[in-house]
This record gives sequence, C-alpha cells and structure tokens, in this order.
Amino acid sequence: AAARPYIVGMAIVALLTIYGLLDARESCGDLHFFWGPKAIRFYRDGGINLHWLAEPNTVRMNPGYPLLLPLIYAWSHTLAQQFSWSAAVLSNALFLFGAVAIVRGASGDDRGALLMGATLSYAFAVAFAGGAAEAPLILFETLTIIALTFLDSPLLASIGLAGAAMMKMEGGTFVIAVVIADLIVRRSIKRTAAIAAPAAVLLAAWVGLIKAYGITEYYRGAAMPVYLAGLPKFFASMARAASYDLWGFPWLVPAVMVAMGNVRRALFPLLVMLLTLGVAIFFYIHLPDPEWWILSSAPRVLLTPLTALLIAAVCAWYSRPAHGVVSQGEKA
Repeated sequence: AAARPYIVGMAIVALLTIYGLLDARESCGDLHFFWGPKAIRFYRDGGINLHWLAEPNTVRMNPGYPLLLPLIYAWSHTLAQQFSWSAAVLSNALFLFGAVAIVRGASGDDRGALLMGATLSYAFAVAFAGGAAEAPLILFETLTIIALTFLDSPLLASIGLAGAAMMKMEGGTFVIAVVIADLIVRRSIKRTAAIAAPAAVLLAAWVGLIKAYGITEYYRGAAMPVYLAGLPKFFASMARAASYDLWGFPWLVPAVMVAMGNVRRALFPLLVMLLTLGVAIFFYIHLPDPEWWILSSAPRVLLTPLTALLIAAVCAWYSRPAHGVVSQGEKA
C-alpha cells in the first residue's frame, strides 16, 4: 500500500511520455537526418559501411559519431524486416524508465525514483530528444553511477562506461568525468583504470577506424579556438536552455534535496554533474556565436548532468545499508 502512490505516479508519467513519443511531439530531427538513415544503410549493406561513411555527401550525417545507436536500430530493422520510426522513438521510453528502474532497484527509494522519472520525462520532452541518443545514453550513465555508488560493482560500471562511450560523443566526456570523480572519491588508480579500460579500448578502436578511412572526425573539437568575447550572451543562452521552460526547477528541486541531505554521500554523482556540465560549457565557447547551437542542442546535452544531480539527490537521502561510495561516505 505504501508503494501505491509511487506506482500510480510512475504510471501517469510513463503514459504521458509514451503518448508524447507516439504522436511525434518529442521526436528529434537527428533521428530523421542521421541516426535513422545510418541504421537503414547498415541494414541494407549487411553491416557497418565505413567506405560510405567516408564519402563527402555524408558529412552532414555526423559520420564520425559512435555507432551503437544506429546498430541498435539496424538490429530492430533486421527483426521486423522494415525500419519502424515509431519503434525508434518509443524505445526511448524503455531506456528512460529503465534508468529509473535501476535507481529504484538499487536504492529502494520510491520518491527519489518518481522525482527522477518525472523530471527526466519533462526535460526529455522539452528537449525534443525522442529517437536521438540521449535516452540510451542516460541508461548507461545511470548504470555507471549506480554501480559505483550503491552496488560497488566494477563490472557493471565498466559495461555502463563502454555503452556510454559508444553511444554518443558526449559519452566519451562522461567517461573522463567518471574517471576523475572516481579518483577523487576512491583514490585507487588501479581500480579506476580497470573500470575505464573497456571504454578506452573501444574509443581508441573507433578513432583508429575514423583515421584509417578518412571519416570526418569530431573528437578534436577541444583544439578549436576559444571565443571569450561573447561570454555574456553565451551564459544567457545557456541559462535559457537549462531552464527547461520552467525557471530551472528541474535543477533546483534535486539541488535543494542534496543541500538538505547528506552531501558527502552524494559527492560522486555531484562531481560527475559538475564535470559534465563544465565540459558542455567548454565546448560551446568554441564558436564565436553559439546561440543557435546552444538553444537547439543544450537541452539534450544537459540531460547528462541533470541525471547525475537527480541520482545525487537519491544518494543524499539514502537511509538503508549500502555498498560502494555511499557506504564509504557513511563510515567517514
């Protein structure tokens, strides 16, 4: 009976999200312009076509992006014998609420899971992220953070990092953020290196293929010039994107919860949140006028630090015996 409000609340959030996905209200243009077409081409070619990705006419399809998402879509195409656009967007509900289920299963926190589900569903809709890589990226990122906080499972953390790294370019920066945060919290270079090794090997292999086939590379964006003159306009655009049309409440609510709870127990996801947020800011200042880029993509990019903050709120109010970083914070 105590869990009934949680179940009802999650059911309402899930139904609204599924409705928004099925009627294309939340769909992302990236699905139609490169994630979907890549999947269709890979299916028709019977595998990854690196020569096609190296052709000049694919440059607007982000050919150098990791390939896990179009491979997932190509796999579904193989089963159904046709590409289903509705299934592509609807799968996002599975990924999104799968991440919520991971948090609920590890923490047993009904209210924290409901907050995460409602917040991410709303932010996901505002960001028009349906069919893009954000939902599966959130799933792998959640698995990683939960594995290192509640479960103390290096194996699950490695799987999460590897999946994130091969899902989207931002997954690579997430790997770096997790490595830095884990070194700060645990101070075990050997353990952290072992956790990050599979993701590093996969990324190195993919970058090697990019260079070998002359595919357009996007991993060197940090080497582009930095434009500081437009910082005031830049921060105004970032604030507008991060507000999610709700005065920043998706951030404020979990932030207040962390401040009122045990901040030490939330240290690891807080560090991940700050680092991934910093990376987003850093890359956006590499254009002289990034306003359009920020307003069109930042609501999706910021879902990663928002997810980390929501998990931090759950960690800060966690009350049962736990493993990993959470229990270490308790002992301290």
